[in-house]
Amino acid sequence: MLLVAPTSLQHAQSHKPGPANQPAVQRKQPGQARSRESNESLKGRVVGEGNRPVAGASILAFPVNLAGNPQALIASLLRPVTSDADGKFELAGLPPGAYTMIANSPGYVLSESDSPAFHRPGETVTLTLVKGGVITGKVTNSSSDPLVGASVRAIKIRELDNKPVRARGGVLAEFNDATTAILGGFKTDDRGIYRIFGLQPGYYQVAAGGRGEAGFSTGEGAYDSDAPTYFPSSTIDTAAEVLVKAGDEVTGIDIRYRDHRGHSISGHLSGSTTSIQQSCSILLTRANGGMVEATTYVLPLQNEKGFAFNAVLDGEYFVAAIGGNSAALVTGAETLDVMVSQPKRVTMSGGDVTGVELTLEPLASIAGRAVIEPVQDPARKVDCKASGGRSPKVEEVVISDRGENKPRPEDVAFGSLAASRDTAPTDKGEFSLGLLRAGVHRVDLQLPSDALYFKSATLPPASSNQKPIDAAKNGVVLKSGDKLKGMVVTISEGAAGLRGRVMAGEENKPPEAKMRVHLVPSEPEAVDDVLRYFESGVATDGAFSLTNLAPGKYWLVAREISEQEQSEADPKPLAWNAAGRMGLRFEGDASKKVIELSLCQRVADFVLKYTPLIEPSKRPAKKPAL
Repeated sequence: MLLVAPTSLQHAQSHKPGPANQPAVQRKQPGQARSRESNESLKGRVVGEGNRPVAGASILAFPVNLAGNPQALIASLLRPVTSDADGKFELAGLPPGAYTMIANSPGYVLSESDSPAFHRPGETVTLTLVKGGVITGKVTNSSSDPLVGASVRAIKIRELDNKPVRARGGVLAEFNDATTAILGGFKTDDRGIYRIFGLQPGYYQVAAGGRGEAGFSTGEGAYDSDAPTYFPSSTIDTAAEVLVKAGDEVTGIDIRYRDHRGHSISGHLSGSTTSIQQSCSILLTRANGGMVEATTYVLPLQNEKGFAFNAVLDGEYFVAAIGGNSAALVTGAETLDVMVSQPKRVTMSGGDVTGVELTLEPLASIAGRAVIEPVQDPARKVDCKASGGRSPKVEEVVISDRGENKPRPEDVAFGSLAASRDTAPTDKGEFSLGLLRAGVHRVDLQLPSDALYFKSATLPPASSNQKPIDAAKNGVVLKSGDKLKGMVVTISEGAAGLRGRVMAGEENKPPEAKMRVHLVPSEPEAVDDVLRYFESGVATDGAFSLTNLAPGKYWLVAREISEQEQSEADPKPLAWNAAGRMGLRFEGDASKKVIELSLCQRVADFVLKYTPLIEPSKRPAKKPAL
C-alpha cells in the first residue's frame, strides 16, 4: 500500500449505501466546473454468480490522472453511488478521461478476470462480484483458554498460480486496501473465535496479535504490543500456508498463542531540508516475498526524525521510507511530490537492531504531450470509424510507465508504486508520469479504441540539425530526481487487427504447450521500430487476438513459452532486446509467409500452422489404477 502518512488520504470518510431502489445518479453540484464538452456517464450493472443482479453495492470511480483531476477524486470519495434492485448504476457528469472502478458489497470481492482495467465515459460496464473466501478458527493461550479481543489478520503471500501477489486495480484498489487495513480489523470474540471474510483467492498466512501492517489498531487491545503468532503456533519462518479459493470457507485454522514480545528495529531518517519536512511512511517488508510486515510514520512536526518497529519476530527484512506531500493531491500539482530511500536489509536474530539510516531521494518523472493523428484519406475515414461510433479523445488514453529493470529483492518495499504510475493526458494532450525510480523506463499505452495504434515516442534532438530521438527503441535512462521533459507520444487512427487460431499436427488441434504469437515487421527499414512488434498469449483452444496494429507487412511467429517465462510476474517483450528482434526476424523470414495489413483492416479466423522446432517426446503411459 502506498501509505504516506496517517493524516493524508488514508482517513476516508465512510458512507452508508442508500436504499437498493434509490436511483444511482450523481448530479452536478453547485460550483462544479464544466468540461470543455458535455459530460457523459458511466452506466452498468453489478452482477454476482449466475449473472444475478447485486443490489446495494457501492460503486466508486477514480480518474487515472489523480494529480491533474483532484476535483474528480474528491467528488468520487464524497459521492459514491449504489446499485438498484436490478444491479444497475449510473455515474453521471464525468469529464472525458479514463477511470478505474470498484464495487463493494460485504463478503464479496471484485472479479478481475473479465473486466478491463480502465473505463471511459459513454461505456456500459459490467462489474462482477464473487463471494470472497473465508478463514475461520480459534485463538487460545498455552492453557487452552480463549483469547478475547485479539486482532487476527490474513497475509496474502502468493497468487493461486504461485506467482507473486499482483497489484490490483491501480491506485483505487490501493486506496481501498489501505482504508480496509486501517478501519476493518478482525478480532476474536468472547469464545476466541475469529472469522476473516472477503478474501481474494490465493495462499495466505494467518497471524494473531500485533497491530498489523498499517501500524494502527481500532482500539488499544491487550495483545497489540505483542509480536504476532502465526498459524498454527509459529514464527514467520515456520508458519503454515492456507489455500483460499473463491467462495471457500476454510475452517479449523486454530492458533495457539505464544505470548512473546519480539524485538525492535530502530533508525533515523535524513535527506534534504525539503524532504524531511514531508510526511513519511517507514515500511518493514519481508526479504522473502515482499509482504508488508509493519508500517510506522515520521510526521512533519516531529523534531527528531527517528523511527522504531517494536514486537518484530526474527527474520530477514528490508526497511525503506516513502515521503510525500499529500497536499499535492488537492492542489493539482503537476506530479505527486514523493521521495524514497534505498531499502536497507536487516537481519533480526534474538536481539534489537539499531542505527538503521535511511536517506530520502527524489523520484524522477517524464513529461510531454500526446497527440492523435486522424486518417488523412477522406475516402477511408468511414471505414476506419472506431467500434461503437465514438470518436476517441486524447484524455481517454492511459499512459503507463513500464520499467525495464528486472525486480530485485529489495524492490519489494516499493511494489505499490507500480500501481500508481498510470496517468492520462489533459484535453490539450499534456501528461506527466511521476513516481519513477532510477533506471531504464519505457512508456506503454492502453488505448480507448481498436481504431488507434501507438505510432511513436520521441524526445527532442540533441541539436537542431538532428532527428528526434526514438524513445521507444531503447527506453530512457533516468537518475534520481530527473525531470525529463519534451516527450511526444504520437497515436494514429487507422489501426488494423488480426484474430485467429494456432493449430498443430496433422489433426489440426491446438498445441499442448503454452504459447505466444509474435507479429514481426518484415520491411528491412522496420528492424528497430520496436512499436511495430506485437505479441499475444495463445488460449488453450489455440485462439489469439492482436489489436491496435500499425498497418504494414508482417511475419507471424508462434513460440512456446518456457517454464522460466511462465514463472515471471512481468515478462518483458522480446522486441525490447536487439537480439530478441533478430531472432524473431530470422524465424519469420524462414517461414516465407508475409501478411499485409492495410489501413483499418480487420482479419478474423486466421489459421497459423505451428510446427515445433523439436519434436516433443512421448509422454509415459499412465499406470493402471490398482
